[in-house]
Amino acid sequence: MIDAARRSAIPTVDRPGGLTGVMATRRTPTPSPGRTTVDLGVAELLGDADREHGWWLSVDGVPQSYVQLDDPAHLEFEYVRMLGDVVDLLPDGPITALHLGGGACTLPRYVAATRPSSRQIVVELDAALVELVRNQLGTDGFKLKLGDARAVASALAPGGSDLVVADVFRGATLPMHLTTAEWATIAHGLLAPGGVYAVNVADGSALSFVRGQVATLLSVFADVVLLGDPGVLRGRRFGNLILAASDSPLPVMGLRRRAAR
Repeated sequence: MIDAARRSAIPTVDRPGGLTGVMATRRTPTPSPGRTTVDLGVAELLGDADREHGWWLSVDGVPQSYVQLDDPAHLEFEYVRMLGDVVDLLPDGPITALHLGGGACTLPRYVAATRPSSRQIVVELDAALVELVRNQLGTDGFKLKLGDARAVASALAPGGSDLVVADVFRGATLPMHLTTAEWATIAHGLLAPGGVYAVNVADGSALSFVRGQVATLLSVFADVVLLGDPGVLRGRRFGNLILAASDSPLPVMGLRRRAAR
């Protein structure tokens, strides 16, 4: 884990609005394995041979999500575990969260399990994938909404989210309209005081892309932390990295202890 440099704190304003009135949709899912043509490719839902209630979701052969329906606190992918660490170190109690990019909604399920009564919206662009997830895996603990991440975020009332997560990929890259200082300003505006913006990025070698993203976020937020596997951070392989940004000091020591696992 790398703790990026801090700049002086940016004042924040407590603004009403944001994600309100979004509670759990109660449903017991009964998944069936199989392939489905979705808007952005071919999705496959496959049961985990080692875990009775574990399910893999892949698109065009690339694993996208893993969910453990009887234990949503289980996070299989390392980068999702890092996002879970960010969630765990937020102040105790229910949170209001906006998740941009859905997949099988692993992190929203985790938040619903570990922070009951949280209010969550998940935004996914692929309409057929939204229906697949609703029908096969359920949406217990969050509202799954169809739409473009930036368009939906831009239309929300400011200052109402404790957590905004961007986990949006086109192939192996983050869409460009979610990498700019303008976008970082939009994400910043969605957060309540003390809120955190977290984004999943992918990079390798010299980490030139993620370095640029750190600089972009530091132009808007007071504090930025980078989390990643040592092999990726040292440029030995391409992989996922997590950036967390806030106007409040981030819990670096707590994140370091968790990353040491």
